[in-house]
Amino acid sequence: MLENFWYAVELSHEVGTKPTPLRLLGHDYVLYRDSHGMVIALDNQCAHRGASLALGWVEGNCLRCPYHGWSYETNGQCSHIPADAAGTPIPKRARVQSYPVQEKYGLVWIFVGSQDLPADRRPPIPDFPQFEAPVRPATYSRHEFAAHFTRTMENAIDTSHALFMHKGAIGASNAPQNTEIDDYEVTVSDYELAASLPIKVNRLNGVMRFVLQQDDPEAHKTYRFALPNVTYSAVQFDRYKIESIMVHIPVDDETTVVKSVNIRNFLNQVPGLGHWLDGNTAQVGNKIMQEDDVVVKTQVPQIAPYQDMRQELLVASDATLIAYRKLLKRYSVPSVLPEAVLPLEQTAG
Repeated sequence: MLENFWYAVELSHEVGTKPTPLRLLGHDYVLYRDSHGMVIALDNQCAHRGASLALGWVEGNCLRCPYHGWSYETNGQCSHIPADAAGTPIPKRARVQSYPVQEKYGLVWIFVGSQDLPADRRPPIPDFPQFEAPVRPATYSRHEFAAHFTRTMENAIDTSHALFMHKGAIGASNAPQNTEIDDYEVTVSDYELAASLPIKVNRLNGVMRFVLQQDDPEAHKTYRFALPNVTYSAVQFDRYKIESIMVHIPVDDETTVVKSVNIRNFLNQVPGLGHWLDGNTAQVGNKIMQEDDVVVKTQVPQIAPYQDMRQELLVASDATLIAYRKLLKRYSVPSVLPEAVLPLEQTAG
């Protein structure tokens, strides 16, 4: 499902000259940096005997297999077979598939799908300009869910569960009282959706209570989903904002690794306090994901039923989920991609 998209698959700082294994949608890849610092993505199994290239090492621009020493160029072509005599032609089949790679927002993205698809027909990487050069280096969170990525993504844009699931991490509420969600607008484009809703908490917990000194009746949260595996949240209290890009890495049907990149617009120039807040932000992010995992992994069916909305009973407060499932259904067949990348603004209520 969801082929011919740029998947966010790893944090940039976690990829170096030591090969990094990556399992995505049940397929094994290997990532590494060449001599120019560029991230290279190849199939992980050596063309010779199927050994894991991630157990090998990098020599210049090449990746050498640990089993028999076959060396692969950045385009996946084998350039050296140590056991063959000098001058022996290298078989044409001595190659592994390579994949297009980009780095943006502190993340590594690889294009998964038809390598023959023209660049102008590849859906774009979502736009997050505020993450290009943040005032302070981002913080990061990680959690492994025992759930399908369609479930973890829709959980991230679910607008009504936080007052029940995250009282400890976010703040006190009167749930199940004062939890009504007014009708809200979901903005939908070719590959994305977004919505913004008030935050209904009576008393904030953690660092935001320290910063604000009092609750903000105008506090709100922005939700965003971008195909194929990215969600975004921005929590705004008064003039203070915390933003997170969450990438839902679909390891297989039962496992999703969620990694987040987090930035804020306050306390960025106070060394000691800023460092403490970095740790607190990561800690709260991890706590929220741990709380979500307890419930998300119990959902049936395992894959969000985007092909048939009638399998679950969605209501008005689930407007983001309805739009999300429509996007999944639309693009679950690669042939529906437009002839070229289209403008992104279109609004649906």
